[in-house]
Parts: sequence; C-alpha cells; structure tokens
Amino acid sequence: HSFHSNIYAVKEDAKGKMWIGSRGDGLCIDNVWYKNDPKNLNSISDNNVFSILKDSRNRMWVATFGGGLDLAVFNNGKYIFKHFFNQFYGQKQVRVLLQDKNGMIWVGTSDGVYVFNPDLLIKNPKNYYVFNYNNGKLKSNEIRSIMQDKNGRIWIGTSGAGFSTCELKKDYKEITFEHYNSQNGLVNDVVQSMNEDESGNLWIATEYGMS
Repeated sequence: HSFHSNIYAVKEDAKGKMWIGSRGDGLCIDNVWYKNDPKNLNSISDNNVFSILKDSRNRMWVATFGGGLDLAVFNNGKYIFKHFFNQFYGQKQVRVLLQDKNGMIWVGTSDGVYVFNPDLLIKNPKNYYVFNYNNGKLKSNEIRSIMQDKNGRIWIGTSGAGFSTCELKKDYKEITFEHYNSQNGLVNDVVQSMNEDESGNLWIATEYGMS
C-alpha cells in the first residue's frame, strides 16, 4: 500500500481490518476510502482524521479535526457515520481519544476535554462531562494528548499551559486536576505527547525537548 496523504492514525478493528486516518483525504477502511460529502448527512464529518479508537465493545470512533467525533456504523455493506461534538468550532477540532479503565471515553479538542460513557452518549448526544478553561477545570482548551498511567491516573497535555493530571472518581463531576508547567520544571508548555515506561516514569515530549 502506498499513500500520498499524511497518515495521522492507524487502528485495526475486531475483524482484523485496517483503518487509516489521513490529513485531508478522509478515512480508509480495508482499502475503501470514506470522504465527507456535504450532501450526505451519513458521510464522515470531515476529511481530516487525527485519531481512531476501538472501544471495549469493538465500536470504532473516529476523531475528525473540523467535524467533531464520528461513530462508524456498518450498514448494508458499507459504513455510515453518526456525529457527536459538532456544535461549534473548537469542539469540532478533535485531536485525541482515550478509553479509560472504567470504559469512559476521553475526547481532546480545541475546547477542552469531553468525557462520556459510550452507551449513554449514543442514546443522548448531550450526556457527557466537559473539563476546560471556561469552567475552571483546566488551564488551556487546546488539548494535544491524553493518557492513563498504570495506576489509573489520567494525564492531559495542552498547547501552551503544560499538563494536568487527575485521579478518577466514582462520580466524574467530582474530578479535580493538578496542573504542571514550565514553572514546575517542564522544558516547555506545549506538550505534544506523553508516555509511561516500564518503571512507571512519565516521559513528556514538548515542542522544545523532553521532560
């Protein structure tokens, strides 16, 4: 396979088929390309696909940068797409997806982080939590990365305000975040990605080096 477009996401589904998300060319599922068609409400919501998540029930969620979050549904031999988080500009810019150990899905956007139970969101698209600068939970709305460490803590990397971390609570409304930035020794406040090594050390890639 050779691809001319920038590939941003690759994920295998439960049937072993490859899903490939591109910048600008849409989504490729098992060698079939799906692109946005403004006349077709069931088409993928945007041609920029930055992340793909297979959830614990093998559903495939597609993060588009410009159209919000899509759920791919197999229908009559092809996929159609249900649309979520597409109400306004910042919310439509989805960069990253994570399903935590409780089965909740975290969505990193340009309007902060949205968190939902997938079964409940499918029934009611307004059934979610939001953590962002506007409600005082986070220090920046521009989310670059989300990870969960082996102790279950969530780490959120932002563009311009370092990173934030929290412990999960039974009631997600009660979640509070601690914030770290260059004043706490981080090399730079634009956090691109985060990774945990086998010893439990967290590696944080910023725009200007590692911490």
